[in-house]
Amino acid sequence: MEAIRQIVDGRLLSGIITLPRYYQNTKVEIIIVPMKVATEKLSLSRNDIDSMLMGTITETLIGAVPDHGKTLEDYRMERLGNHERFD
Repeated sequence: MEAIRQIVDGRLLSGIITLPRYYQNTKVEIIIVPMKVATEKLSLSRNDIDSMLMGTITETLIGAVPDHGKTLEDYRMERLGNHERFD
């Protein structure tokens, strides 16, 4: 596969592609390679797509909330204790 590589001033790309500000005032390398387009139609069900997306989303959330070793019931009781009021 042949690739085309060229170094250009980032300002020349304004209006063609959105660049972060720090790329606009410097030289950037452009690499152009042909994209392979699948000619066969994929047979994915809605459940397949949902499970692939869910896996990706779940992986990005891992570690977002620290694990304090509490169960869901512990968190529920803590929340009810902090926010439940009877007037």
